[in-house]
Parts: sequence; C-alpha cells; structure tokens
Amino acid sequence: MQKGIIFTLSLACTLLIAGCGGNQGEKPQPVDTSMFTEVKKASKTAEKQHPGESVYKAYCATCHQPNGKGVPGMYPPLTPNVYIENKDSVIYVVLTGMQGKIEVNGEIYNNFMAPHGHLSDRELAEVISYVRSSFGNNLDPVTAEEVASARKK
Repeated sequence: MQKGIIFTLSLACTLLIAGCGGNQGEKPQPVDTSMFTEVKKASKTAEKQHPGESVYKAYCATCHQPNGKGVPGMYPPLTPNVYIENKDSVIYVVLTGMQGKIEVNGEIYNNFMAPHGHLSDRELAEVISYVRSSFGNNLDPVTAEEVASARKK
C-alpha cells in the first residue's frame, strides 16, 4: 500500500515538473496514461494474498518461520512431508496440537505444538490450505466442512 502511495506521489511530481518547463509557445502534447493504469492493476494484484496467510503469520510463522522451513531440531518444516500431505493428519495436528518426538524428512524434532482449536473452522481451513499450497507444497485445499467434521471426532 505504501509503495502505491510513493509511486503515485512520484508520478505526480514528475508530471508537474514536466508540465512546468520548456517548449514555450508550443502546443502541449497529450500524455498517454494507459501504462499507469496497467501498473496500478499489477500493484493491486501483487497486494492480494492467500486468505490463510494472515492466520499463518499470526499463529505459525514464529515457530515454523515465515518461509515454512522451521527450526532444525525444534520446529519441523512445512515443506513437503507426510504430515502436510495427509489432510486428516494435518487437520488433527493443527486442531489438537502435538508433543514429543517426530521424524520429518529424516530429521528428529522434539517440541510442543500448541493446539489451535480456538480458531474458527474457516480460519483453520484457510491456514491449512495456505500451508498445503505454499513452501513447495502443491496440494488440494482443506474445507471448513472437513475441519468441522474433524473437530467433532
């Protein structure tokens, strides 16, 4: 958002300076602004994020890191692994938490993951779907209905 404001102010200053000088007596030429419309559209598209990304940043990134690579020996990576690939497993772990030794991609992790059952079914589905489509994962999303069903078990 701030980049867009800076870009707009820079553009306005450039156009103001260009319009103030030179070519006395010549008829001003119209400015083609179509490229600015395209830049604005591209900027808005770049600002869109996955709906689960904000939940990830709030509840997961501290341990699993913003890049999903985790912390060796402490917090496992969220890169492709059996826990992420299995929908039922990942929903269960996020809902109920986990404690004790686990092996992920040949490395042992032994720490505590807090349960996140306090989040809504929609929030859990979005954050799990975000993880399943990020960090090298290319897996199907999880629905709020699947989370609700797992919560009842």
